[in-house]
Amino acid sequence: MLFKSDTISCTPSWKPMLVVLLTGGIAFSSCKPAEPAHNNATLQTPGIKYTTHKGVTGQRTVVTLPDSSQVILNAASVLDVPENYGQGNRSVILDGDAFFNVTPSSDTFTVTSDKLRATVLGTAFKMRSFASQHGATVYLLHGKIRVSKSYHSPTDNQPEVLERGQMILANNEIDLMEKETYHPEELETWLSDTLTISNANPMAISRVLEDWFGVEVEMKGDASKAPVITDARFFHATLEEVLRNLGEQQHFKYKISNNKATITF
Repeated sequence: MLFKSDTISCTPSWKPMLVVLLTGGIAFSSCKPAEPAHNNATLQTPGIKYTTHKGVTGQRTVVTLPDSSQVILNAASVLDVPENYGQGNRSVILDGDAFFNVTPSSDTFTVTSDKLRATVLGTAFKMRSFASQHGATVYLLHGKIRVSKSYHSPTDNQPEVLERGQMILANNEIDLMEKETYHPEELETWLSDTLTISNANPMAISRVLEDWFGVEVEMKGDASKAPVITDARFFHATLEEVLRNLGEQQHFKYKISNNKATITF
């Protein structure tokens, strides 16, 4: 089936790929911070005031920086912008998931989280680094980017330079930062704001929604008799609109609260 939203709204996080790292029994993929801890204050420069932007549950939040660079904030994400941004300084602090389309300039642009630091002149990339989670990723869409750990590592502090199709997979619990590859088309799909669900049962759908919308999804009741969604496409749809449509097909009720969606069969 095909579903089109009546409104053009922004939705968070994208499901570029399911990244699973089997190191010491650790597996991490999507996002699930119901309400991530905001520790950006520890990364701020003393004496400088910051403007804080926060993502909205079930929607994307677009932030335009003073130099016209654009940031798409995922739900539950926090971006701090210093008052001296653009005055020989293009540095922001991220706790969460965001896509950056950076305006070219002679001044470097830097995104710092509790785990990673990304530096560019002008390019497009996506960083996911919640303070409440050990895993973090950076996906480069085009241009070049230099990524390093934002903390001092006792083993390896060397930065990595990424080109299109390359990404960083990091985990501060095991002090890991590795360069990997991914399919840029998946990020481009996210940017087009077109969510496709194919041959998915309720459990698979919950994972898709967690990745795409940056929310925690809890299922209650017996979902075993719910029909499989064979083909559903959502254009510029909010989480509310997607759940309303899927609920009619799979016969469930839902509630959205505090960056969490509860589905009841």
